[in-house]
Amino acid sequence: MQKITTNPTLFQRILAIQVALALGLSGAGSAYAAGNTNLALPGDVSVQGDSAALQNLGRAVQSPDARSSNLPARPQNLSQPNYVLPDMGDPGGGSLSRLDERKYGEQIMREIRPDPDYSNDLPLYDFLNQMERRLLQAAKKQQLGGANEQGSGAYNFEIFAVKDTSINAFALPGGFIGFHTGLITSAESDSEVASVMGHETGHVLQRHLARQMDQQTTNTMIALAGFVLGALAASRNPSAAAGLMQGGQAVAVNNQLSYSRDAEREADRIGFQILSASGYDVNGAPGFFQRLQKATGIMDNGVPAYVRTHPLTTDRIADMQDRVRNIPPRTVPTAVEFYFIKARARMEQSGTTSGMYDLKNVFDGLSKQAAAGKQMEGFYGLALIAQKQGHIDQAESYLQQARNLANATSAPGSPIVRQSLSLEVAASELALAKGKNEEALRIAQNALQAYPQSYAAGVAMIKAELKLGRTNDATTWLKARTRSQPNEILWWGLLSQAYDQAKNVPMRHYALGEKYALEGSWPSAIEQLKIAREAGGADFYQSSMIDARLRELQKQYRDELKDQGKKVPN
Repeated sequence: MQKITTNPTLFQRILAIQVALALGLSGAGSAYAAGNTNLALPGDVSVQGDSAALQNLGRAVQSPDARSSNLPARPQNLSQPNYVLPDMGDPGGGSLSRLDERKYGEQIMREIRPDPDYSNDLPLYDFLNQMERRLLQAAKKQQLGGANEQGSGAYNFEIFAVKDTSINAFALPGGFIGFHTGLITSAESDSEVASVMGHETGHVLQRHLARQMDQQTTNTMIALAGFVLGALAASRNPSAAAGLMQGGQAVAVNNQLSYSRDAEREADRIGFQILSASGYDVNGAPGFFQRLQKATGIMDNGVPAYVRTHPLTTDRIADMQDRVRNIPPRTVPTAVEFYFIKARARMEQSGTTSGMYDLKNVFDGLSKQAAAGKQMEGFYGLALIAQKQGHIDQAESYLQQARNLANATSAPGSPIVRQSLSLEVAASELALAKGKNEEALRIAQNALQAYPQSYAAGVAMIKAELKLGRTNDATTWLKARTRSQPNEILWWGLLSQAYDQAKNVPMRHYALGEKYALEGSWPSAIEQLKIAREAGGADFYQSSMIDARLRELQKQYRDELKDQGKKVPN
């Protein structure tokens, strides 16, 4: 029986964004697979429920078989030498500016982050963003287009996870890239995940959402931001997305299919160069592409060909394989962390209590397999479940088994690399749960020293410091983080907690105001700063800072209301 729901998942909301971008911008993002929604297509074609055709809707505009019949045929030989091309300048030309791209992406992300299907698992977030930093560093060394931009022209990439079992990844404007947990759990190595991330990075660096846009369509995109955000709010009604497909807009999409196919091939080429230069296994790309094709290769009948056809065609996979043959063979070990991250991804998408029961059986089965990686995933997953259920001693036992396997398989000559943040974060959390606060702090501090950019290690350290009553240490570190990363909501939220524990009322409300401002909740942010100003107890410097920031937020709020054509309050 088909499950009926009235609350769309986060992917349904993201799909609305992708459809709107495709229709309103005559451009194409990228998606490896699509989730479930209800869309009415032009021409009296209806696609509903969990059909495979619907799963491919997010990829439809990229299909090679959907190419307009009015366009000339393309050569069939797609093999290309793996040349490293110089940076030819900004491929976006004079159309949409990078600042506008980022602004637009941030508007979308403000709608996505509060959604329950947005993953807040910090080791998973760290894993994805550490991988992106490694890929981007390789892109810079390769002088790939856009990778070496400085200042306001530089992309600040952010990779996030979506709690969804489907195999999917997508790029949004401004350097935001989403990964479904199902893609991570379906991968067999970190190189396979990196191959997908490299492809998406190629879409961003080549500015596939901004290319071929004149000034008129640039204005359209800026105006479309409000439309998309409205569609996100309306998407709580399952039939709301149908309006995105009305009118003669499908014709405009069809006229851009050739560009869309070229964009996919360009992203393949750029992604492969990044993957190879970053030291990952280049076999990850064709291997994972083949598995994606098998996973989504069954199509429905009775719908337009451009919806049925899969973008991962055999010629694209053959092109990947041909590129691999031009690379000298090498052994690339998989990092231990990958297997632990797979377990965390499974936990994120498990959902209900019954889902947790089934997942425990999955982890138990994995722990009994012959492959060391499967065993590590199984024991670590069992530790996470025991921790969540409050069985701390049992969780420690499972975690130690996972650690022993990691140490044993990381010996010289092993096909696995010893590198794990997830082990240390879990160990710190378990020590804190047992009241071993000093031990928890020591583990977290060592992890942060080894992984200085880690969010998970930083949060583990702050939690231990607050538990020990070391509020001065916590606030000092968090104030430094908010100065170096002023746009990170996480640090402002923790700083407000630290100030609260220290009984610093005005600064607690100031930190909360910054948090709400980053979330786009301007009235709440302004209210918190007014409370901070009136609370008393702040020194001269703090009072001046609060007053200045309050005026700045009030101005930003008025400017945004004007941009949206809304009434500005007195």
